[in-house]
Amino acid sequence: MIHRARIAHLARTAARFHIETSVPRVHLAGIVDEKNGMITTHRAASYQQATAAKQLTLLEGEAHFTADRAVVVADRTLRADKIFIATGMRPRIPAIPGLDRVPFLTNESVMELTELPRHLVVIGGGYIACELGQAFRRYGSAVTLIQRADHLVPGEEPDVSTLLERALRAEGMALVLGHEAARVAATPDGVRITARTQDGVEQVIAGTHLLVAAGRQPNTDTLGLGAAGIATDEHSFVRVNAYLETNVPGIWAIGDVNGQQPFTRVCQEEGKVAYANAFVQPTPHDRIAMERRALGHAIFTDPEIGAVGLTEREARAQGHDSAAGLITFDQVEKAEIIDETTGLIKYVVDRRTHRLLGCHVIGPQAADLIYDAVVVMRHGGTLDELAKAVGIFPTLQEGMEGAARGLLRNIAPEEVAGPLVAGPIHHDTERR
Repeated sequence: MIHRARIAHLARTAARFHIETSVPRVHLAGIVDEKNGMITTHRAASYQQATAAKQLTLLEGEAHFTADRAVVVADRTLRADKIFIATGMRPRIPAIPGLDRVPFLTNESVMELTELPRHLVVIGGGYIACELGQAFRRYGSAVTLIQRADHLVPGEEPDVSTLLERALRAEGMALVLGHEAARVAATPDGVRITARTQDGVEQVIAGTHLLVAAGRQPNTDTLGLGAAGIATDEHSFVRVNAYLETNVPGIWAIGDVNGQQPFTRVCQEEGKVAYANAFVQPTPHDRIAMERRALGHAIFTDPEIGAVGLTEREARAQGHDSAAGLITFDQVEKAEIIDETTGLIKYVVDRRTHRLLGCHVIGPQAADLIYDAVVVMRHGGTLDELAKAVGIFPTLQEGMEGAARGLLRNIAPEEVAGPLVAGPIHHDTERR
């Protein structure tokens, strides 16, 4: 749905490329049908794999613990010495006065709308609020985001958040930052939200539809974790160690439900780690730990966001003697060619060893570009590896190369003073 919104946006703004188009008409019902068809196909394939797998019995129903080795599903009690919890998350609905008396949307139900909202008001400023808010703006809705924090996606590098806000405002989205939704009421035309600052200053926003995207909560409230003695944190996520073990021996928690890194590929790897520790490793001493340092993530706004590792502030807070450097996408010729120059690439490194501590990208194809930094960080590599690689012109990858070389030039100019590809010549190379 984000991609189809981008197509509408490109058609609407094609004049900047000296290409004339008619005003695009978005058929939301068709987009939703296409989306649902894809989901149905993929779910059916997954279901078929599960039912066909040897030694796997699929029971459908709501499950809960009755003891640390017993789980009840419907009328059936299952007992096992190894149990895995992978129940995921769902939208968190905040306790806002009046919210229970108005119709509101979540990230799930908003993607079932077949007619465009005239004015979509979004409570929240994280990745879901930004991604879906921008998508509906590009479909043609007026969109207002109400965010409690002073910035959108506050967990990202502050430079990234600032550029995202600038880009969304440029598309006509209204951002009400530093305001918390204090109360909600129904109106003849839809809904009215009263937003309030910490100083008590109030602002009223009226819209036709309300999307609540104020975070996620784990699906643990009906599991009966207390009966099994399984510990949770203050937000009800299941506590796990680096081996994905809960506090109860023989019980693991994987994926979103443990609150560590709720990203699809990370959750898949957690499943493999937990399985290996339960069934493959011969002794507890041989257990495999999750190495999270080089696990990146992305936000699929436009411009995209890709990040891995520490922000500059986090690196300093952890005691690193760090250095940081960045370039903006208006310095990358491919970005200039495609007219997508809003964005930046920022590296955070250890000043003495040049070890890469973090990388943060906002701009075109950021989710793909970040993989360079992921690979380097995976083996504890240095900025030098990125700075001395010779890229291809014209590509966006040159931005990754240029940002790395600029930072290395600041902290160790001698490293990039000469040719970047010089090295010994081997006889077999000479023959070729």
